[in-house]
Amino acid sequence: MQQNLKTEAVRLAATPFTRLIVLTALGLAAFALLSLLSLQPQTGWSWSPADWRNPFTIDPGIWSSLLTGLVAYLLSAWVWALKPASLPASLFAISGLATLAFCFSSFSFSIALPLTEDTIAWFWIVNMLGASSFGIIMISLFLIYPTRLPGWRMLMALTGLGFGLWTLLRTFGPWREFAEVQLITTVEMLVIVGVVAWQMWASAHEPRARAIAVWLGVSVLLGAGAFIATVAAPLSFGFQPLVRENYAFAFFLAIYVGLAVGLMRFRLFDLGAWSYRIIFYSAGVLLIFALDLGLITLLSIGPSQALGVSLLVAGFAYLPFRERIWRHFAMSARPEDTPLFSGVLEAAFKPSAAERSQAWTDLLRAHFRPLSLDLDSLPVSEPQIEEEGLVLRLPASDDAPVLRLAYKQGGRALFNSRDVLLAKELIALAQKARENRSAYDRGVSEERVRIARDLHDNIGAQLMRALHSAATEKKDAMIRDTLSDLRDVINHAHGAELSLDELLADLRAETSDRLEAHGVRLHWTLEAAAGHRLMPGQVHALRSVVREAASNTIKHADARMLSIKVRARQGQIRIEIRDDGVGFDPAQSSSGQGVSNMRARMESVGGAFDVVSQKAGVALHASFPCQGLSS
Repeated sequence: MQQNLKTEAVRLAATPFTRLIVLTALGLAAFALLSLLSLQPQTGWSWSPADWRNPFTIDPGIWSSLLTGLVAYLLSAWVWALKPASLPASLFAISGLATLAFCFSSFSFSIALPLTEDTIAWFWIVNMLGASSFGIIMISLFLIYPTRLPGWRMLMALTGLGFGLWTLLRTFGPWREFAEVQLITTVEMLVIVGVVAWQMWASAHEPRARAIAVWLGVSVLLGAGAFIATVAAPLSFGFQPLVRENYAFAFFLAIYVGLAVGLMRFRLFDLGAWSYRIIFYSAGVLLIFALDLGLITLLSIGPSQALGVSLLVAGFAYLPFRERIWRHFAMSARPEDTPLFSGVLEAAFKPSAAERSQAWTDLLRAHFRPLSLDLDSLPVSEPQIEEEGLVLRLPASDDAPVLRLAYKQGGRALFNSRDVLLAKELIALAQKARENRSAYDRGVSEERVRIARDLHDNIGAQLMRALHSAATEKKDAMIRDTLSDLRDVINHAHGAELSLDELLADLRAETSDRLEAHGVRLHWTLEAAAGHRLMPGQVHALRSVVREAASNTIKHADARMLSIKVRARQGQIRIEIRDDGVGFDPAQSSSGQGVSNMRARMESVGGAFDVVSQKAGVALHASFPCQGLSS
């Protein structure tokens, strides 16, 4: 039982959550202890808050140092808690302890509590050792991350031995000089910058390592560069620092934030774009600061006027320049949108699915230039980045399967959020183009059906009428009218509005002639006020129904009489057609082309169609609205 409890305790202690809690508690405890030390009065140590100094009256540099040390420690401790087996994470954690040490020991001169000379000396010793250790550890870290540089073991040993001896001699040796820490730190920072630059060069052909190296380079330039420029370099050359040391410690947080992001590989695919943005914005701030300082010191211009001039120069000179540089470095590989989107449209309108799929693949290959572009069996609903930016997966479409693009720009770049956004835009455009293509195909199909229907309903009926006409002149006129109607069918041009009276008069004469040639009498009834006019589509529908009904009577009904009644009332045109023939079974014959065409004609103008067959003939009922027609 006891052994099981010990095993469970060890297991809990080894979890990331437990490590996070313990390390956070230790950091907060150290912060609380140093804060309590800072609050102590000159009269000596007291546990009573009533005796403590007012926190708002204490030198703000104390709190700046304490907070910087705490944040640096927490960031490094949290990364190590999540990745304890990683050597870079372990070095990062040690550097956090070193930063905690020199930040927490840098404000001894601001402590009101009486301190002995030995105590003050130990504060300076801890500060010097912590600052130098920070530099040594950071150099070692950048020698192995993101890639292990050639000879890294020997270089780490030389770094520790060289800077370590230098620091120890200046701390405990015969050449003891605590102020030497600034020079040591300056040299270490310069070495860090050099090692990071080496990392950027060494990772040129590995996009993930390159992205991390660039990101770390920006972080170091901001953090170390700012500290060297404002504190370390001026003190090393006997000048006053531009920023108080306690405040300048905050610059190191840029390194810690950058390292935390880089070690956790957070959104690795976007680090490159973030790096460029930070560089450009920082350059703008530095430009304004340098101009402001130069105008004040060299030209003796007042601070307000100098700041105004600096902002104007930055706004009119730097910002346009920054935009051009940004486009050159960050967007140089991106082609113009118009050719790219035109390519999507061309791919979508290829005649076959295989051609469309190939064109889509070629488009992606030409834009992203991946080392590999393969089919993928795993489904994906939207574009997504995998393997820290090495892979971009695109969802399947009607014409193409899921695609896997790997190693953008020939392996020299990572896929990023901008690529995901562009892919979504291209896919949406392709989908819209496919919908338009489908609509076009449907339109073509419908047009073919319309032409076939018109040929069957109208042109066929007119040719049969001409065929059975005995008079040559009349037959020639019918053929000429048929050819004219044929041109209208092909061009889908049915003319302007037509009077209902005129249309029915022509239909009556035409139908009577056709029926008379086959021995069928026509009984025609019209119940409509004069002056109604029909739209071209309505004209065509009404004409087609009457002609098809007459054709069916002649061919199939074996009838002696056909009755046609047309009524125009209450906004409706109603047609009733009856014959006295043999009839038919609607269940078996309603799918025939003639009946189907008549129904389609009425539905196309918003009407209805019905057929009723009995033993004694067939009755057709058709209707369509005529609201809005002029009278």
